[in-house]
Amino acid sequence: MPETRMTAEDVLRIAAYQDRSPALEAMVIAYAYHRIAGDLSEYLGQACNNWYCYATWTSKAVGESLDLTPDSPFIEDFGRRLRVPRRLRRLFRATLLTLLGPSYQLGLALANRAIFLETASLAVNLWRDVPDGFLKVSPESELTPTPPEFLAGLLEPADPRYLRDAAQLLLEAREASDPEVRAELMFGANIALSAYEQKRAQKALELVLYRPVRWLTRGSWRSLRALVTRRPYAPFPLYAAPHQDQPWLTRKLEELWAGLYTRHLFAVRTPLSDIRVGRPLTAPEGVDLDRAWAPIQDERVRKLAEEFITEDREASTAGVTNWASYPDRMRFIVSYFRVYQTVAALYRVPFDQKLADGLAEEMRRGLVPDSIGEMFDRDPGLPAIRRRLYRYPAESDPDAFEMAHFDFEPFLEAFPFDRSAT
Repeated sequence: MPETRMTAEDVLRIAAYQDRSPALEAMVIAYAYHRIAGDLSEYLGQACNNWYCYATWTSKAVGESLDLTPDSPFIEDFGRRLRVPRRLRRLFRATLLTLLGPSYQLGLALANRAIFLETASLAVNLWRDVPDGFLKVSPESELTPTPPEFLAGLLEPADPRYLRDAAQLLLEAREASDPEVRAELMFGANIALSAYEQKRAQKALELVLYRPVRWLTRGSWRSLRALVTRRPYAPFPLYAAPHQDQPWLTRKLEELWAGLYTRHLFAVRTPLSDIRVGRPLTAPEGVDLDRAWAPIQDERVRKLAEEFITEDREASTAGVTNWASYPDRMRFIVSYFRVYQTVAALYRVPFDQKLADGLAEEMRRGLVPDSIGEMFDRDPGLPAIRRRLYRYPAESDPDAFEMAHFDFEPFLEAFPFDRSAT
């Protein structure tokens, strides 16, 4: 029996459910992205990849990296890349867990969940004749409750014009009869969605990437002092502060660590292979790089691309020096989209059948948050807001406890598209 299309209620149910481990949650989101990619292909075809194809494999990689159990493939691969002797693997894992801390799993998972909520709510709204808008997690809004510190510290504001542009380009791609025109419009939508979600993820990414250095230089001795004096300290502000606000030594060590990690350890997962981001991007088998890099005809798409890449192919596809740098990261991502746009393997189910069936069942767990399902049925000129005071838990370790028990519902805001501006 064929699966039905993903709906706004499905997206909310997945994002609101709190009883999954971070690794399982990311795998469920990866499978949901795969479903959305397939749903969009009913309108757009599969000659080119839509953004949700790429998000599928990225979220799967996030899920694998969030598995920190003793048998974790992520830790095994990390140790292998660092050439850690097998007899020292247990000590290596214990050290890695200390350096990463609970904020690694919980912060990355929360950012992944928020980005899924925002980007997937846009996609499922496209089944309508005209999309009404999208849901947004709004810790910065005056209309939502005062957020816990970690929420504002993990989600960076991003320009909503990117989501409006993505929706408009996808709607035009749906109506386009010329395959080359449709391909350009889809490429533009992919750029816009990534420009938005990568900006939203910037703070969380810096927290995850820089936290080991910040723990060594700023957190370790404070933890020891707190243990001796029994006077607790708040670790999250130390870990979430911007790179430029860190002390000189911390900044220098962060730059060295980020460069090492980017050049030698980090890769972008695809169904064909893992792309080492510190090395120049090359075309996979069957892709004509000259054709992929043909001049962009649509002015809007060209301007979107020019925000991040140039027509200098060699410079645009060069390896990344620091994955925490938004401009450098976006340059590589946009080049990746351009080169891999026709790689049909990205539409594959990212799991074997048994696991995919289990994830499909897992997606149905939980309830849609109260009243949220009515958001897009109201007057599109009046964004619906859930107003509710946020009650902090009695225990309050912002580095772990609240992130593990966080509820998005009070901070959801529905944003209608201003179609007069398109």
